[in-house]
Amino acid sequence: MNAKKLSLLAAIVVGSVSVQSAAAAQAPNYYECSGRNVSLSLTVGSQAEVGILPPKTAFNLQIGQKDYRFEGSEISTESTLIGDLWGVTLDFVADAHIDHASVVIPEIALDGTPLKFKSQLILTRVETPFSPAPFVGVVNPSRYIDINCTASQLFY
Repeated sequence: MNAKKLSLLAAIVVGSVSVQSAAAAQAPNYYECSGRNVSLSLTVGSQAEVGILPPKTAFNLQIGQKDYRFEGSEISTESTLIGDLWGVTLDFVADAHIDHASVVIPEIALDGTPLKFKSQLILTRVETPFSPAPFVGVVNPSRYIDINCTASQLFY
């Protein structure tokens, strides 16, 4: 076998292996993150009764001593170029402010083993004062907290 045929055969074998491994890759359904005085877990649901994914999406967040738990429609998601932005409303005070927490979860394909990645938890306060005077200062100040995350596939 000459070098040309051997390299062509190697390319075919490598290509078929990469196609098989890409077909075997799965999107994670569980994310666990922690950072300075914060931890969160996100379980992505499928709205099905039985299967690999849990039926409801759940977002658990701990900030300092406060624990928050959200399910289903309490959690918002928005697609971005690098993944999904998951968000929840932590506090709502009418005519004063709304506190939000958001995290960007990048698009990931697992090969059967958990994958570690870095992200940021974004805490935003949206001021909603009921007054005729314009708001002075930063309208929607945000705090960014670096978090270390692990993506994995859970079977239910």
